[in-house]
Amino acid sequence: MIDRVWCCSQNAGVSQMRHNRSAPNLGGFRVCNMTKRFVITGCGRSGTTFSAELLTRLGCPCVHEQYFGVKKPPRIVEQLAGLGLLTMRWKMPPYGEAAWQAAALLPLLPRDLVVFHQVRHPLDYIRSRHKKGWIHGRTRHRRLRHLPRLGQKDFARLPLAEQVDLVARFWVDWNELLEARVGERTYFRYRVEDMDVELVRRMLDMIEFPCERSLIEQTLRILPTNVNTRGEKREDITLDLIAPATRERVLALAQRYGYALDGIDGRDEARA
Repeated sequence: MIDRVWCCSQNAGVSQMRHNRSAPNLGGFRVCNMTKRFVITGCGRSGTTFSAELLTRLGCPCVHEQYFGVKKPPRIVEQLAGLGLLTMRWKMPPYGEAAWQAAALLPLLPRDLVVFHQVRHPLDYIRSRHKKGWIHGRTRHRRLRHLPRLGQKDFARLPLAEQVDLVARFWVDWNELLEARVGERTYFRYRVEDMDVELVRRMLDMIEFPCERSLIEQTLRILPTNVNTRGEKREDITLDLIAPATRERVLALAQRYGYALDGIDGRDEARA
């Protein structure tokens, strides 16, 4: 069997990241040999950019969609990993990668990987996803074959109710796919709305990265929560636009994730 590490044998790893303007400068970070590799994943538009920036500012380098993306990793890497001929992991640091695309590839990642499943209130997600459009539609179809293969222009031509229903179905299906593919890896699901000092400390404890409580408190105070916010969301998009069967699935999963959806537009406050 060929024992290769993806980022060492391919050009999509650390060497490429050094030339990417969006990648953090790792020279100022301390290397913690005990820190575990991790991914932050879930649906896109769920605050993964914020979480990656938060952990990076705490001294725990976490990049955003550097290793997993529309064309990353290359198809051949995924195929070799599926055959057991290649180990799909990156050289640390960075210790973590925040990317919604990573959810589909969890079975190909190391078993000692820590998986952080970040969820967002479904209505907030639906409005945010709709605002940005159905980009990467072919990638979504490739991972969830039952979804229609639509491009962004095709999506824009659909009636509003069909657009909202499709986005809502993706929220349910992608989160369920993630849960099904975690396997025996260490797993922690949390709501991005609950991000506070104690939650961050729990995450850092799980990856064995030491950090002072005062630094977490300070960073949470000064870090904007809208680091990847774009444009205005449509407030007229409500869960009432969703087809009954999809709405039932959204409500069931939202309840399991701790969200109350009792309001007329489905936007009651999250339960503690």
